[in-house]
Amino acid sequence: MKKILISLTLLITIFSYSQNSKIKIGFQTGLNYSNFRGYTIPAEFSPYYSESPGFAYLGGVNLEYQIKEKLSLKVELNFERKSQKADNTIELRQNFDEPSQIYNYISKKNYDYLVLPILFKYSFEDKNSFYINGGPFIGYLLKSQFTNNLNAPGIDSSALNTTKDNKKMDFGLSLGLGKNIDLSNNKTFSIEIRENLGLSKTSKIDVWNGGNVKTNSLNLIIGYTLN
Repeated sequence: MKKILISLTLLITIFSYSQNSKIKIGFQTGLNYSNFRGYTIPAEFSPYYSESPGFAYLGGVNLEYQIKEKLSLKVELNFERKSQKADNTIELRQNFDEPSQIYNYISKKNYDYLVLPILFKYSFEDKNSFYINGGPFIGYLLKSQFTNNLNAPGIDSSALNTTKDNKKMDFGLSLGLGKNIDLSNNKTFSIEIRENLGLSKTSKIDVWNGGNVKTNSLNLIIGYTLN
């Protein structure tokens, strides 16, 4: 966490005191479509529990340094929520002399990360160009929780904090494809699709079938850059 904050502070300081036109500052926001991989759900649970990717959001700031005419180094700091939902079925009996009832509900795993991508960016043209970028990312877990909308008598459906069950650091690779649109001499709008593949194990506790938990997310990012 300290390394991420130190890196961001250093980058902002460089931008603030530098008159070098090769340095740009920007802002981004967008949608995050994510899931967690590395394990399989036992077959006997599949009729009652089924996981699928979930939508969430991200937002942050970036600094971009122009290395060559079409090649640059871009460093971002984003708040990113990675979410996964599940369809659940449970059968409950309130009293022994009453028939049981079946409840269908949705549960969610939400992981809030501070993410530092370090990306090399290549633009195919000087202006209004398509570009590709890629590089490693480091994530720091701020909070994780489990929520559900189960509405059954006598069942506590309040959110459960699961931060202590997960590792603080995440690491992986990012690869994106985007489009720059010049608005004026010093302002640029961009839109990008980016895949983030987590490579490190994030769970401290045992998971199904002896597997592990790794992050995976697809971003739709809208950016605004000042040259």
